[in-house]
Amino acid sequence: MNNSNSEISGFIIKINMLHKAIMASPIMLGTVVYLLADNPYLLILNAWDLLLVFAISAIVLGFYFSGLFFKKYLSGISNNAPLSQKLERYQTAFLLKMVFLEMPALVSVAIFYLTQNLLYLIIVGGIVAYMSLQTPKKENIILSLDLR
Repeated sequence: MNNSNSEISGFIIKINMLHKAIMASPIMLGTVVYLLADNPYLLILNAWDLLLVFAISAIVLGFYFSGLFFKKYLSGISNNAPLSQKLERYQTAFLLKMVFLEMPALVSVAIFYLTQNLLYLIIVGGIVAYMSLQTPKKENIILSLDLR
């Protein structure tokens, strides 16, 4: 039992570092693009802004596919698989989930670069806040992998 606890704690440290690195990329890219912007402005609602429709579509699809692939990948783990294999599969599923959440943020950064509208950076902030809520905790891993 002590060996499995140390394995899980080492795994949690590693996956949290990966999680923070994935969250940092939209933040850093958004900061760089903001600093390069000539004249950023905030326009909340523009009826003819097709890029906003594209960004919202990317967000909805990203959120949907992140949950779908995460659950689908975890459902493929057999109950009698060794703990190390279960943790590897969880890590793969979690990273896939984070990538599908990161893509809409990067799309929003690109749209901000094109339009200079600060609304897209606010969207990036919201996505990153949601990503920070998805931090892997020991209890979540145990429940997801059904280790009890």
